[in-house]
Amino acid sequence: MAFDEVKREKLETEREEDELRSFVAEIISSVRKKGDAALKEYTSKFDKIELDSVVMSKDKISSILDRVSPETRGLVDTNISRIRKFAKFQLSMYKNMALEVDEGGTTLGQKIIPLESVGVYVPAGRFPLLSSALMGIVPATVAGVKRIVASTPPGKNRPDPAVLYGIVKSGATEILTVGGAQAIAAMTYGTESVKGVDKIIGPGNKYVNEAKRQVFGKVGIDLLAGPSEVLIIADESADLNNVAYDLLAQAEHDVAARSCLVTTSDSLARSVANKMGGFIDSLSTKEILKASWKDKGSVILCDTINEAVEYANSYAPEHLELHLTAKSEKIAFRDLKNYGSLFLNENTPVVFSDKLIGTNHTLPTNRAARYTGGLSVGSYLKILTYQKVKSKGAKENLSGRAYRQSIKEGLSGHARSAFLRMSQKDQKKAT
Repeated sequence: MAFDEVKREKLETEREEDELRSFVAEIISSVRKKGDAALKEYTSKFDKIELDSVVMSKDKISSILDRVSPETRGLVDTNISRIRKFAKFQLSMYKNMALEVDEGGTTLGQKIIPLESVGVYVPAGRFPLLSSALMGIVPATVAGVKRIVASTPPGKNRPDPAVLYGIVKSGATEILTVGGAQAIAAMTYGTESVKGVDKIIGPGNKYVNEAKRQVFGKVGIDLLAGPSEVLIIADESADLNNVAYDLLAQAEHDVAARSCLVTTSDSLARSVANKMGGFIDSLSTKEILKASWKDKGSVILCDTINEAVEYANSYAPEHLELHLTAKSEKIAFRDLKNYGSLFLNENTPVVFSDKLIGTNHTLPTNRAARYTGGLSVGSYLKILTYQKVKSKGAKENLSGRAYRQSIKEGLSGHARSAFLRMSQKDQKKAT
């Protein structure tokens, strides 16, 4: 690509980003000023729905849930059970603790406190994803969050009855029929109908993502999630069909989804590259898949498993699958360190986590796995520290050292605070 073309492309991207920021900022400002009226205006404009109320009534919820079949209820109930079980296991890792650091003179401790309120954004894209609400709401209930506001876009057939069933059964205390940046603004700043929350959870489109970025600080957020990603490390033992369809299972989420095969097998690399068109044509989502694989798909051939692991750590994918011999899997499991979630062996595809296995599927994208993990019960908890100086000896020891350090730093207020706790003998020495 010529230099001028690169420059034009960069300028175009920057222009689009500026327009997105400005557009979302305008929505947020309008919701802050006009409250429910702004939510109704934007819902009419973007979703073509005239809202009587931004909060779903119990009667409305009940009428929609009547359309959920027993089979679907069973699917969702089982998923909730598994997610809750793993979230409780995670919660058991968080402990209230106290440490005596100097023979009973000083106690340092921590308390685990749940957030008071969270907002969970439940997207409504091309497909009704039954587990998205569960992943955001169930860990919140396990953590002990008392107020959970779910917000999902309205539409002709929205919310999907099964999705709404999941929202209700997971434990949401309020449900808003609002989507997009306006939903994020409402959950942040509040309106006449909804009180603002402390943290906002859940994936969404670029407008939702940008809104979360702009309100961060006023509220906490989980992640700025991008399009779905999967990286598969495979060797000569891998099954072509499993590898190909596991790549495509993530690619069909979005034309911008990234699917990458990293393999030590020349034969597998060539087969995937040459036969992927046939696999794509076998699926009803082929139009999405063609664009996704053409623009974002990749096949990387490595000489060794160690080289494949090194590449994966640099890539830091959202989902990382291993289709390897037992020996190579052991090496990979030991050395892999940057991923949202790891799927060990060909019997554990990402689709299990997307739907029902029990681990959370809200995971870092765009190489964020280098510095964070995915959503978990810990996302709804605060680890708060405390300290108590109990003995005279500990008080005098700490005050003397704090005084001397404050003097060196030139902080006279700090020094005075410490000085008042020093023994009379040490005070005389200091003056």
